[in-house]
Amino acid sequence: MLKTIKTKKNTTKYTLVALVAGFALLSVGSSYIHARSAQKLSNSNLSNITANTNTDGFQQSNHYNTPKGFMNDIQTIFKGTDDYYHLYYLLNKNYKSSNDGTEWYHIRTKDWEHFEDLGVAIPKFVNGWSAVASGSVYQNRNGFFRDLPKTAIIAYFTSYTETGQHQYAAYSLDDGRTYHPYNHSQPVMKAKSKEQNFRDPHVWYNESTKKLMMYLAEGDKVGIYSSTDGKKWEYQGATMLNGSTLDGKELGLIECPNLKSFYDPQTKTTKHVLLFGANGYQYGSTTGSYYMIGHLEANGNFVAEQQPERLDYGTDYYGANYYQESPTRVKSIGWMGNWEYSQGQILKDDGQEAKHIGSMSSTHSLSMTQKDGKYVVRSRLINNNARTSGLRTKQSARTSKTAPDGYHKELLKVNRKASQEISLHFANNTANTKGHVRVFINQNDSRVSVDLNTETGTYEVKRNSSKITGEAKNKYEKAYAVYNNWQNRQRYFVYLVADKGSLEIAMPDGQIYSLMKLSSDPNMQVVVESSTDNSVSATLCDFQNKTR
Repeated sequence: MLKTIKTKKNTTKYTLVALVAGFALLSVGSSYIHARSAQKLSNSNLSNITANTNTDGFQQSNHYNTPKGFMNDIQTIFKGTDDYYHLYYLLNKNYKSSNDGTEWYHIRTKDWEHFEDLGVAIPKFVNGWSAVASGSVYQNRNGFFRDLPKTAIIAYFTSYTETGQHQYAAYSLDDGRTYHPYNHSQPVMKAKSKEQNFRDPHVWYNESTKKLMMYLAEGDKVGIYSSTDGKKWEYQGATMLNGSTLDGKELGLIECPNLKSFYDPQTKTTKHVLLFGANGYQYGSTTGSYYMIGHLEANGNFVAEQQPERLDYGTDYYGANYYQESPTRVKSIGWMGNWEYSQGQILKDDGQEAKHIGSMSSTHSLSMTQKDGKYVVRSRLINNNARTSGLRTKQSARTSKTAPDGYHKELLKVNRKASQEISLHFANNTANTKGHVRVFINQNDSRVSVDLNTETGTYEVKRNSSKITGEAKNKYEKAYAVYNNWQNRQRYFVYLVADKGSLEIAMPDGQIYSLMKLSSDPNMQVVVESSTDNSVSATLCDFQNKTR
């Protein structure tokens, strides 16, 4: 069992002021009268941006794309009173230009496929805060915030100020479209120093204590805080994520903590799951999204019961967020990017540096099950966008021509649109699948290869692109090997969701590998090869374009 560290209480106190968030709030029975001031947050004008931040060379057709600039971390996903699912992400509409910095951009969806842009909800460099970084929102349905109506939504977020990483709060009265500063524009918590890692607040309500909880990313731990009013916070412990608690392996800098619960109908067990971003360099991978199975103490402290596991094994599923759909299902969306190269020198077709980069992943549906004596979270891709131009083919290595390397047999070679659903069923003509199966996604400026070893249950992913240069190119093109525990089987199934700038690979047994591929080519070539006497049944379909 991993440790939850308890310390003496450390309370940060602020004076409750009569004027809340820059305007008077008068309670008359169950009604509220608002005398709004000039501090109301406006929906920032996206047209007032630097040139080249809205060009579409890297924009995809089957994934949500940011309309301008550079996007990264996904913020809280919640269901609004309009029956839409709402979420925010960090947008830098002035990417690599003046007035650089992120703010919260608002979108909504009804089907997890098509997203509607609603604009900037929490702008940067106003109301005393600087750039707006990651956080979460709380819907005041239970009336926890007594000075706000039950329809209010309260956002907590980090701002990187000159004196350190501070936590601010703002609230919305229009279903999250615009926000007013809360706590009289003062931080609800401040870092102790300019250097302290103290960010990405995840807030939730603890029914046992009737307190609001906050989980904060603090370097190699998740700090745990509680509050009776959402303004004054008490430190009550931490979940440590360093080498001493992780079998000697570090996870680097922890970011974007989140907490969800999963019910396993087979064992009739509910577990709490701590989700977070971390660096997997000591685990043979790069930064990514992780989870830990555990339980909650009555005071809201998370206690881990198992070692951390990778949620998505790819290089580009980060800053993810989660929606509790049911006791057994959680939906998740991630940013398709990686800090090691996403802000490197990425080039457009004309050779100029790109300033419009950013897509979201396909929706992941998560569930928990028990396997080999421990609980694991399994993922499956949800992509219900319409398909057209289907192609079905079956080919055996026995009757296939030799591949250019003189060793493998070419089972499939076909030219398709870049936005593609690819289903590959492998089998052996005499026994279990054997040897290596390779899948190539070739574009004019990019290549991705997936080499599956059907006998060891491992696969290796490589990629290259002419669209990235410098040190970032070396990091982008680094190969990674993954163990998926699916070997010596009679059949082997791989499902891929391809788009112009991304590839999501669903392996057997609920494992997903998501990656960004830097390409502006709207077409691609799909090649499948086998080193032994395997066959493939392939189905390929074009995805229809989304509105975003």
